[in-house]
Amino acid sequence: MSAVDAVLAIPQTDDAGAQTADRYEWQAAMAAADGLGAYALHCDGCLKHLDISHIRVICEYHEDWIIQLGTEAELVSAKHREQSSGPWKSITDLVSAGGVGHLFSRWLLVDRHASARLVTNSPTAPGEATDLIECRELLERLAAGDELEPDEQAMLDGCIGTFCRALMMFRKELPEQWQAPQGARAKDLTVPDDLLQAAQAFVLIFRFDHHRPERALTRHAAPSLYAKPLLGKIGQPDILAAPVWEAVVQLFRLRMRAQGSTANGGLPSIGPAPRPRTPDQALEDRIVTLPDIMIAVATAVSHPAAYKPIPRIRRITKLGAKMAQGGCSDTSIERAEQLRIDYTSYRRDRRNSVPGSAAEIQLVERILHRIADEETRKVRTGTAPWGDDLWAALAARLHDSPEELSKFHLDGDLSLGGISELTARCQIWYSEFFDVEAAIVSAKQQSGGSQ
Repeated sequence: MSAVDAVLAIPQTDDAGAQTADRYEWQAAMAAADGLGAYALHCDGCLKHLDISHIRVICEYHEDWIIQLGTEAELVSAKHREQSSGPWKSITDLVSAGGVGHLFSRWLLVDRHASARLVTNSPTAPGEATDLIECRELLERLAAGDELEPDEQAMLDGCIGTFCRALMMFRKELPEQWQAPQGARAKDLTVPDDLLQAAQAFVLIFRFDHHRPERALTRHAAPSLYAKPLLGKIGQPDILAAPVWEAVVQLFRLRMRAQGSTANGGLPSIGPAPRPRTPDQALEDRIVTLPDIMIAVATAVSHPAAYKPIPRIRRITKLGAKMAQGGCSDTSIERAEQLRIDYTSYRRDRRNSVPGSAAEIQLVERILHRIADEETRKVRTGTAPWGDDLWAALAARLHDSPEELSKFHLDGDLSLGGISELTARCQIWYSEFFDVEAAIVSAKQQSGGSQ
């Protein structure tokens, strides 16, 4: 066994690296969705009073990103929730795992001037977590001078109290007087009045944004969810959704790593006293402006092919084209191609070593053709693709090598190779008849040349 075989044969103990990278990709995608949302508001005329250069997304600063609309700022924390974890179950869950505690501390740090939002793919469970989200509406009614019903007031007081105690247990980056003593239990804590007031003020400006796709679906869903509606507003066809999405999310992938382009690029600061940078210059490599997004969208509209996913390189053969037309997977096609090579080697060796084997090979191929015909009649339908079912049926029937083939020293795989050879000669089909040569020419053109 080679070194690489030994390495690949042992299952890894975890997949943390890939999952972490995928979560960062999800955050960048959700920030890109917010950027496209700002562009859509601009198209609707909602932001016409603002200088478009002051409509920006500032990535990885204080929080996962900041939305700037003129002089207004919104702190945004993005937390992906795995399906196995279920909804956000409690206020403590939101404060700790949901990042609301960190969001609260950063809101305090910026002197309570910003609003705040949690972006996630999971709702809250019925109970106190959902009640906390609904407290914003109750606080808005109080601020407008309305009176709450006794049960509403009781719910508000209970949720805010639980929220405060969860913050006190969270402790991180909170004022020392608000931090629970080590070893304390949440139910035994007395909430300071100033924390109670701060918590109410925070809930009043906090939004819970949970209508986001999970990370496994984002790549497929995001173009339709976020790019397609924008294209309708700017008069472009829906078919451009995928390249437009890719162009915009590329911007955010770089800015989320503070790797965006800057006016000075990599030029060094020189002189005995380099000129101090302004806050905008210091953050230049992590800022996406609305003009940046507009340019990315316009570029993708003009050159969509540049942003399309790299096509998979597939062998363009008669066998591959026919199996693909029938709905067979790439793995099945690759296996069939290899088994065909094995079968042709067997046939050549047989002809060279066994006198009179030409007639024997013809008999083998007649038997294989008959088996394929019998299995085709069993699986063929008039509606859905049936090629994959035929491949599975042939593999199952030939697995134990039918008695009529065993005397020719053909195992199941070599028999499937013979089936593949007959398919390449257009004697076996995995779909209704079609122009194979035309399909191959079209596939070569799409792949940029011959293969």
